[in-house]
Amino acid sequence: MKFFPAFFQQFRKIFFCSAVLILLYTISRLFFWIHNNSLFSNYSAVDVFNIFFRGLEQDIASLLLLNAPILFVLFAGSYWQLFRKIVFRYTQWAFLLLNLAGLAINILDIGYFPYSRHRSNLDLRYVLSDSLSSFKSILIGYWPLLLVLLLFSLVVYRLSRYLFGSTEKHFPASWQSIIINQVVFIFLACLFMTGLKRTIILPSTPLLSVASDKLPIAQNSVYTFAYSVLKRQEQLGAKKYFTEPALDKMVVTAHRMHHTGPMDHKNVIICILESFSRGYLVPGDFYKAKTPFFDSLIKKSTFFPNAFANGFESNQGIVAILGGLPAFLDEPFYYSIYANTPLHSIGNILKERGYGTHFFMGANKDHFGFEKFGRMAGIDHFYNRADFNDDRFYDGNWGIFDEPFLQFGSVILATQKEPFLSVFFNISSHPPFTLPEDSKKKFSVPGQTAAQNSISYVDHAFSHFFETSKKAAWFQNSIFIFCADHSLYLEDGQPNTPVSASEIPIFIYDPGSDSGSVNESVMSQVDIAPSILGLLRYSGPYSGFGRNVFDTSNGIGYALNKPGSLYQIIDSGLALDYDANREKTELLYHYHDNLYYKRNLVDSLAFAERKKKLEDQLKATVQRYREALTKRSLE
Repeated sequence: MKFFPAFFQQFRKIFFCSAVLILLYTISRLFFWIHNNSLFSNYSAVDVFNIFFRGLEQDIASLLLLNAPILFVLFAGSYWQLFRKIVFRYTQWAFLLLNLAGLAINILDIGYFPYSRHRSNLDLRYVLSDSLSSFKSILIGYWPLLLVLLLFSLVVYRLSRYLFGSTEKHFPASWQSIIINQVVFIFLACLFMTGLKRTIILPSTPLLSVASDKLPIAQNSVYTFAYSVLKRQEQLGAKKYFTEPALDKMVVTAHRMHHTGPMDHKNVIICILESFSRGYLVPGDFYKAKTPFFDSLIKKSTFFPNAFANGFESNQGIVAILGGLPAFLDEPFYYSIYANTPLHSIGNILKERGYGTHFFMGANKDHFGFEKFGRMAGIDHFYNRADFNDDRFYDGNWGIFDEPFLQFGSVILATQKEPFLSVFFNISSHPPFTLPEDSKKKFSVPGQTAAQNSISYVDHAFSHFFETSKKAAWFQNSIFIFCADHSLYLEDGQPNTPVSASEIPIFIYDPGSDSGSVNESVMSQVDIAPSILGLLRYSGPYSGFGRNVFDTSNGIGYALNKPGSLYQIIDSGLALDYDANREKTELLYHYHDNLYYKRNLVDSLAFAERKKKLEDQLKATVQRYREALTKRSLE
């Protein structure tokens, strides 16, 4: 049969193109590792081999995921005599665009990983759509990655010409050849999809031989993104770690707060600091920025030196702060299929108690979907770039510079009836850390990075905001809460882990007391709402995963988040990383010392009891979270 030489000629082309594409993925993985090298440490030659071997599995699975439909058409289309030219023309373009998209998402993660701390997932589509306004600055800041993508594009284009150049000449149209052709194709597809093994490849499969802290290096962003999309409906499948009575003793989401006497109807001002690491504000820290106002305010506030974020992105932080939900989904909660879960957190509660509710952010309307979520969380009034209505102060990327917009907010609040809840979400500390032209010289501090300079500008902006607000009647009858939406990677040369990537500043200032204190409790974003309600002496129901840190009867505090594929729980000294897919603890370590991952205590008998306690608390929280969202009830 003439079929076999033609088939193997075509198969040889496919094999060559696949090998080149795998090489491009390997190069992008190497660039990913080099660019983010400071985030990974303590690897041996065996680690390197395992990372690239498991990475090869992920790459093969990703290539097949992208190209299986194309290969099917490439083979089967040879027999469609009437439409052959049209079929192959569009198939060639599909091959080119899909493979370029696959490489692009891997290259994008090279630069984005320090901010997200995980390979791309479903959340990427929301992040990209809300970042278009800053596209120019992103290209300028990451032009080497753009150059790499252009070079990869040229290679993929040449591959498409090579693969499809003479396809129409192949395969005589006989039913025997069609059957053999497709049987061989299906066999190869199954072979590659299982990674030459009998187990289906998952984004977490590299954990079989790669340490959890190095998992992102071995992953392929195409596969993590596709898996997140395909598993969207199933990502909160039921977990039955504990019986309901046992679960009720460990994790409660339907709280009832009790206080004697009337509620204190103070105004509540929540200041969400964009991209703030705790290291910017902690005295003596290597990365401490010049922040004279925040430094002075912290001395008069209740400061939490053991505060952590429940997520790694803005759309996760705001849900934790205002909704009391940790970030266990791959996409923003308010875009998920669970978005109709009723919330009864601080915004909803204070509105029921007669508070006006306001949200200030100098970006465009509904930036990152914050207005959508804000309305779910009980916020009625929103103020944005359009309301400010003066683009002379537009930063060219995200919105109105912080100083003028905070002044705008102060003026608005002076006209509002008390009491009110007001949320301020600043933007100037977001990359690319743009400064106003007339302030660049003042805030370009010698020895500071661009990020630190922007922090100094934000400090000045809030200083000016306080100066103006102190003149208003509402100021003395208010409580101010400062909290970051998420941390930011500090380029200080120190070992970096999901714990250090979670470290954020939280402090609470009450002008009425004006006396400073330090609270050593482990606190996270979900604890903010119940703690503020406690300070207001609120009595009534509250729904969420947090606790009132001022109530010592609540026991030991924990912070939970989900860096990539693993769940993480942090207590006063240890961090535990757990893989819920394999039901296995991957890592247990002291996070206060500089060893970080170098000493894994998972198998240490001395820490067996503490490990079990952390595991149980994490499992109980995961089980309760899944129940709360799938049943649409936080009660």
